[in-house]
Amino acid sequence: MVTTTSAQQLVINQRSSLVMNGNVQLVVNGAGLKNNGNFTAGNGTVKFSGYTDTTVTNLSGTTLTTFNNLTISKSTNGVALKSAADVINTLTVTGGILYTDSNLTLKSTNTLTARVAPVTVGANIIGKAKVERFVPAKRAWRLMTAPVTDATSIFNSWQHAGVYAAGKGTFVTGPNAAAANGMDVSPQNTSSMKKWNAATQGFANVANTNVSIAAGNTGRADNTGYFVFVRGDRNSNNFSTSSTNATTVTSIGRLQVGTQTFVASAVSGAVTLIGNPYASPIDFSNVTKNNLLNRFYVWDPTLNSLGGYVMLDDLSNSGTYIKTVAASNMSKNIQSSQAFFVQTIAAGAASITFNENSKSAVNVNNVFRPSAPASNPSSLLRTNLYLANTDSLILADGMFVEFNAAFSDSVLLEDAPKFTNINENIALVRNNNTLAAERRPLVENTDTVFIKTWKTTARNYQFEFIPANMDAAEIYLQDSYLKSNMPIKLVGSTRVNFTINADPASAATDRFRIVFKKAVVLPVTISSVKAFQQNNNIAVEWKVENEINMNKYELEKSTSGTVFTKVYTVNVNGTNNTYNTYNWLDVNAAQGNNFYRIKSIDKNGTVKYSAIVKVAITGNKNSSMTIYPNPVQNNIINLQLANQPKGTYQMRLTNSIGQVLYTASIQSSSTNSTLSMNIPGKLVSGLYNLEVNTPDNNKSTQSVIVE
Repeated sequence: MVTTTSAQQLVINQRSSLVMNGNVQLVVNGAGLKNNGNFTAGNGTVKFSGYTDTTVTNLSGTTLTTFNNLTISKSTNGVALKSAADVINTLTVTGGILYTDSNLTLKSTNTLTARVAPVTVGANIIGKAKVERFVPAKRAWRLMTAPVTDATSIFNSWQHAGVYAAGKGTFVTGPNAAAANGMDVSPQNTSSMKKWNAATQGFANVANTNVSIAAGNTGRADNTGYFVFVRGDRNSNNFSTSSTNATTVTSIGRLQVGTQTFVASAVSGAVTLIGNPYASPIDFSNVTKNNLLNRFYVWDPTLNSLGGYVMLDDLSNSGTYIKTVAASNMSKNIQSSQAFFVQTIAAGAASITFNENSKSAVNVNNVFRPSAPASNPSSLLRTNLYLANTDSLILADGMFVEFNAAFSDSVLLEDAPKFTNINENIALVRNNNTLAAERRPLVENTDTVFIKTWKTTARNYQFEFIPANMDAAEIYLQDSYLKSNMPIKLVGSTRVNFTINADPASAATDRFRIVFKKAVVLPVTISSVKAFQQNNNIAVEWKVENEINMNKYELEKSTSGTVFTKVYTVNVNGTNNTYNTYNWLDVNAAQGNNFYRIKSIDKNGTVKYSAIVKVAITGNKNSSMTIYPNPVQNNIINLQLANQPKGTYQMRLTNSIGQVLYTASIQSSSTNSTLSMNIPGKLVSGLYNLEVNTPDNNKSTQSVIVE
């Protein structure tokens, strides 16, 4: 519905009301609006149009006028705000000039934050305004900016001029607080506001808040980014770590309109803190980057107890951004009053340019809850770290590793450096580089991703692993402290609990790693070969998997371990089962050593050999344990048992300095058998020890050789 007035001024008298029910539009054409009574905007829009000057087309009156949407669309001249005006949704200027006269406030609440829509070329906003930013109740650090130029001081804006008002302003503390420098005194005597130092690539404490909150007054990229700890409003109770509440901070200055260009660091790989220049969300994919990666870092205050960094990038320029913390609500839409980091590609001039078309309508509030990006077509493994409380999980940090044939196995700019959080951190380590995101070639067998965790405390934690399009047969999380291998599902998420205790080894930064086994389709996999003595005979058993396109198996025997002859042939059963077991009894076992191996032959004539197993018949009942073959082959350790007790054997493989690499519990159902262990990952050349604890609690140590 459109309502048009032709009078020179629309007047709402005292004790009178003008109510806009629903989503309606009130067009004030060539006239003014005077509000001395009550105006209710509903979900509607008030539009000023025409060509008359501000002596006629203006807002005036004795009462605050709250607009839902305010539109200025003048063919010439402009509109002046001669009385207080709040906008709670969208301010649109498509023609003419809006003169704010310091009477405009862009409101922000827990449900909606006002934004300035793209300002048409030739139109403008002149004069100072107040830009609010609602901050929800949580004691956390935040990357923020005042999206204005020619601004008032930090003290008069975010500190609410040092005056307490419920739900307004916040404390900015420092160790040398005084009236002269505007800093608030805190019991902790700590700094709660920092600025980025591009030269040192680190934060420096703000020591004086009686200075402009913005860097300049030219109207061109004058705003400054800050790292600020928000406890809540200026209630002194909020100095207690158990107290917080929601608050609204206000920036006062001229709104920045038109093209905004920030200069970034000229150092390759360096980062620069940028504040969103507009009182509006912006879409990072619509921002012009000069010598900058299509990547940015934001601070998500909802992570952990004080917040944490989230990296988002789109190196393929597809418009879809991948983020390191999978469950974070951050996205490519950077909110009004939000600051973020960008990264320089190569040495030389670098900059980032915003224009009115960079603005976004995705306006959310919880500092600030954007939607998640679409899924990425590459193979991807995300890892989230949670604080595991008795009754809840708190997301603390995250990372991802991406696999693609286009990526390098070196650390390049495609790999995102890790920004250190205040609390717990998780990252990837490659070539001594700590990364939030690692991009590497396609998965190879025994590929290893090294995890680094730090700033942990004595408590319970949980990992969450989320794979996507993974080209691997198996993925394991290896825990060097518990000596465990935990399988990670290839579809869906896998959650693994772990604990940091009083033992320093439990908090080792390199405690965890992820090992991949490549998905390879083979005609057959001989998963195990066993041979054991039965009276004067030797029983041979082998198990096969993926028995596809197979023809037959030939069992070969040797007494020397070098020259083998065929002693038995068996055809496949023809069912193409994925799992089969074959047996043969050697009734001509020789005194001394007997060696066996399996030769598999597929329908195309392709031949594969299994590992070799050995049984020694000595003519007596002496018991023995022997590793054969030794040196081991294909990371498979075969322990030959002779006259050993039945039951469970506990085995532990250690390296030369005593570090435990693998543990296993294997059941033996015979006194003469072969126990096989397939060690995940790739064993480097060297000497290892296999510690064996038998079912009758006898211990033995066997030397293992890897060439």
